[in-house]
Amino acid sequence: MKTFSQNVFNSILQQVDMKPRLKKELKFVASASRLLDDWSSYELVSIADRTGDKGVLLLRPEDALYVTPYELSRRIVDSSTGRDRAVICDFCYTWQPGSNAASITFPHADTKHSIRLLCCADLDCSQHVRTATQASVVSRARLREDLTNEDRVERLKQRLVKNIEQLGLKPVVE
Repeated sequence: MKTFSQNVFNSILQQVDMKPRLKKELKFVASASRLLDDWSSYELVSIADRTGDKGVLLLRPEDALYVTPYELSRRIVDSSTGRDRAVICDFCYTWQPGSNAASITFPHADTKHSIRLLCCADLDCSQHVRTATQASVVSRARLREDLTNEDRVERLKQRLVKNIEQLGLKPVVE
C-alpha cells in the first residue's frame, strides 16, 4: 500500500457509497496515516466522526482494501434486568463487559437492508486478537481460550471475509 495521506483518504471516500454529510464529518488523523502505512498488525481500522458513533471501517483481511460506512450503538441493555449486557464480539470473539460492548450496523452495498453485529465498542479487534490489550487478556481467561495469537488472527480474517461477502463489498482502488 502506498503512503496513506489526506489525498488517498479522500480518494477512497469518493469510491464509497455513503451519506455526503458523513464524508464531511470524517476527519483524517495523522496518527491513522502511520497506522495504515503498515497493515502487518491490523485487519480492520475505524475512522470515526467526532462523536465516534459513525464512520467508515477499513477492512483488509487479505491484500485488497474494503471500506464500508457504519453506525455504532454503544449500549446493549438486558431487557429483563435493565443492565448493560456483556457480549462476545462477532469479529474477534473477544468477551467484552457491558461498558465496552456495542452493536455495529452496516448498510448492504446492493440493497436497502442493513446488517447488525455485536462488537467491541473500541473497534480495536486487530489488537485484541494479538493479546495486546487488557480486554483480550480478560477475555481469554473468561472464555478459557487456548488458541495462539496466529490462530486468532486467522479467525478474524476469515470472519472479515465472510462479512465482506455478506455485505456485498467491492475492493477500493488505493
